[in-house]
Amino acid sequence: MKIVEIITDLENKNGEKILKIIINDALVLCIRFVLFLIVLFIGKKIIEFILNRLESVSHEKLDIGAKQFTKSFVKLGLYIILVLVGLLIFGFNEHSIITMISAIGLGVGISLKDFLSNLAGGVIILFTKPFYVGEYIEVNGAFGQVFKIEVFSTHINTLDSKRVIIPNNLMVSTLVTNHDANSFRKIKLDIPVSYESDQLKAVEILEGLCKTFPGLEHDKPNFVNIMEYADSSVNILFLVWTKREGYYRVRSELLAQIIKEFNKANIEIPYNKLDINLKQEADTEN
Repeated sequence: MKIVEIITDLENKNGEKILKIIINDALVLCIRFVLFLIVLFIGKKIIEFILNRLESVSHEKLDIGAKQFTKSFVKLGLYIILVLVGLLIFGFNEHSIITMISAIGLGVGISLKDFLSNLAGGVIILFTKPFYVGEYIEVNGAFGQVFKIEVFSTHINTLDSKRVIIPNNLMVSTLVTNHDANSFRKIKLDIPVSYESDQLKAVEILEGLCKTFPGLEHDKPNFVNIMEYADSSVNILFLVWTKREGYYRVRSELLAQIIKEFNKANIEIPYNKLDINLKQEADTEN
């Protein structure tokens, strides 16, 4: 009987001890979780402060794209450090963190490959500078103004106010056309004039616009000449220079002025049309 009482007493004591351990561990876990949240909150504020300071003290000679890339890169590094510190506070040791990172890297190997290729693409863009923020580029059928260059992607705004986000590995592995790479751009127009109109007069009008139209670079070698006798028109090639900043405005205004001058001179710009000639045969029956 005494043996049974002794065993029961031991079980009660062990149960109380286990319960105390569970309560203590739960309390420690709650404290660490609260500290983890506090560290994340304070760390986020510190990161925001560092990024704001970095933006304010950035070297004036750095272009906007380089500043954006640097800020994005520093932000990524600081958040990685913050998460690692938070995990240490939460109770993970260094070996556990390394093991966890290795497991994640193994599990998302394909994604990690894209991650690294986008990062490498961002670094290449930063150092080679194929384009700058504010310039108009065309890539993979998307045309727009560069808005932001980050570590992993480049953002462009299209003419109809859409945001296109392009991975940086694509930006360095495909054809990219920079429409604003040079200080001046050529306006190239193929202007058709009907055969019934005075083509030489049309050339004269266009040469006059080369010399007088505002927004064009009159001291540069502009070009106006008849280039082709097409099916329904005489085609005139019109090449003029303008500053890249006002390219689209000047081109639009120039087109409007050409139509205006041609209408004054009764010069017709033909459109596609089909002439049908009907031949009536004489009635030979008696």
